[in-house]
Amino acid sequence: MKSNGFGSWEQRIIVSVEKDHAAQVAAKLGIDPFKEAGEPGRAYFAWTRLSQRRGNDEDVVFDLSTLLGIDNEVSWEVDWNESEY
Repeated sequence: MKSNGFGSWEQRIIVSVEKDHAAQVAAKLGIDPFKEAGEPGRAYFAWTRLSQRRGNDEDVVFDLSTLLGIDNEVSWEVDWNESEY
C-alpha cells in the first residue's frame, strides 16, 4: 500500500462479481473491470479507497456493502489475497 502523504493509505481492493452484473457494478464503482475469467464467468474490478490505517478490512466490507448492496441481486466477493489493504 502506498501513502498519500497526508496520513492515509491507498487501499487496492480486488472485487469480483458475476459477469452478468459487470455493467451494473461498473456504474456503481465508477470503474471498468480489468479482467473476466472463470466458469461461470466473473468480472474483476480493482477498486481503490483511502484508509487511516493498514489492515482496515472492516471498513472495506462496510463501504462495498453500501455501494453494491448486501441483497442477493448482486453477489460480490473480495479477493483478500490479491488486495492491498
